[in-house]
Amino acid sequence: MSSARIACLVGGILLAVGGLLCGGAFVAEVTADPEGNANIGAGALLFLGRPVAYVGVVLLFVSLALYARSTRPGS
Repeated sequence: MSSARIACLVGGILLAVGGLLCGGAFVAEVTADPEGNANIGAGALLFLGRPVAYVGVVLLFVSLALYARSTRPGS
């Protein structure tokens, strides 16, 4: 398997996991009691989900660059 394909696969998985964590934070915030207190669980999910999603996006861009470099004529 090529390095571009591996980076794309790992990036897609990380982006999906990050999206699930951020979606869980949204659901936890919406379903929480409206007492005005901080929802620590939603904050923790968002704190973990955003960096994972960002790394997934970076890996997808890296895989795009690797793929473009490998399909360039003359290489």
